[in-house]
Amino acid sequence: MPIFHAVLFKLKSGVSEAQLAELRAAGEGMLGAIPGLQSFHMGPPVPSTAHRAQGFNMAIMTIIDTEENLLAYAGHPAHLKVHNLRLPLCDETVVYDLEI
Repeated sequence: MPIFHAVLFKLKSGVSEAQLAELRAAGEGMLGAIPGLQSFHMGPPVPSTAHRAQGFNMAIMTIIDTEENLLAYAGHPAHLKVHNLRLPLCDETVVYDLEI
């Protein structure tokens, strides 16, 4: 069963567009490199509902084929690159995985 993998984060003040572009490019680079990764999306909340996001102002959303692939994704070098780029950019992170 596919897994919807969501990572919500609060960007630190001063994060540049160049840093976000580098993060996005690394995320898009995971497609085709990580087995079972079907999609990658990154962006801020929809402006009309951003007030409900409790300060989380950026998200990464992926769909991964199976739970087994999700567990392998966590340690994959392409994912670790994204993870390590993201860490210094944010103050707080929430991760949620949901079978769909």
